[in-house]
Amino acid sequence: MWRATRQEEMSGSNSRGQVNGDGPEPRSKLNLAAKPFMLPSRRTSAAPSSSQGDSNGSSNSSSKIQDIAYIGPTHLPVNTRVWNSISSFSLEDIARTVPPARPAQSQIINVFPSNGPPATASCLKSPFQNPASQTSQFPFGPILLDNGVIQLRLRDSITVDMTVEGSVKVVNGNHNIAIAVSSDTMATAMHHPNGIVFQNGPRVDIAAVDARRKYPYIRFAKMWQKGISLTSARCALIYLVDAAGTRTTSDMISMDMEADYVNQVFFNGVVPAAHNYVDQWQIIRSSSYQLGQEGSLLFQVNGFRITQGGDGLVKISRSNNRCSIRTSPTNGCATVTTNAIHCTASLGTSSHLFVR
Repeated sequence: MWRATRQEEMSGSNSRGQVNGDGPEPRSKLNLAAKPFMLPSRRTSAAPSSSQGDSNGSSNSSSKIQDIAYIGPTHLPVNTRVWNSISSFSLEDIARTVPPARPAQSQIINVFPSNGPPATASCLKSPFQNPASQTSQFPFGPILLDNGVIQLRLRDSITVDMTVEGSVKVVNGNHNIAIAVSSDTMATAMHHPNGIVFQNGPRVDIAAVDARRKYPYIRFAKMWQKGISLTSARCALIYLVDAAGTRTTSDMISMDMEADYVNQVFFNGVVPAAHNYVDQWQIIRSSSYQLGQEGSLLFQVNGFRITQGGDGLVKISRSNNRCSIRTSPTNGCATVTTNAIHCTASLGTSSHLFVR
């Protein structure tokens, strides 16, 4: 009897000890069988305030977009708070808040002027009759295209286009080189794998790139009446070099990398002719050519003296004023000289782009 009573007391004390036993009552109990407690996920559409940040102290993505501005011709992203604290220029005047669209191709675009449709369908019959031209793809001598352009097709994928007004364009198909000079020689453009040069009156815009590197580093320059402005693809500032020295400037360099400056210069001031093309035919009929030693050729077309040596080097000069163009299909060199500009470029051992 005593043992049963003692057992009941012990069992009762044990069961009660878990609830009303000695010591403080536990505030919480761990239930291992219960499911783990998880915070509800936040809605991604709800954007927190700009003053809040994550555990690392960084702001959210929406505030980052609002705090970024794009400056310069290369649209370099900068922090608006840092810029406003160190610069006296307002971002509303020299920057944009919308990210620029990335081009599908390289920034140095392919400004390769079209040579026109095949000769059998787009050009009239050439007055020069050469026995070798019957078996060749293109006729020998100057031809007339449907758009009124007089074209001379030389060896090694080099073509020379001329208009009645006197503008000229040279295309070196082997190295993607194109040069154009307007009829009054006041505008010049050259596309080269090392860069693009566009001269219009007293102003010259330049975009230079080293074509021999895998990842080109583009540099921009502008020659004008104030001096020379310089910047690059990875620089947010524009520097001006003049007689007073070098300093930063707010003048922008508006070089459009998607523009075809070569054809703009070539067709500048060209008046569309009638369908009979009387003037063009007269120029072609009055043209002449000579065969020289070692396979050299000499053409006299529309006041231009066009020569091609045995090595493929092409030289073009105009008799009435100072205009000279040279290009080679072997080393990718190109030179254009007028009364306003002198520019040379090459892909050889001394790869360069020089403008004066």
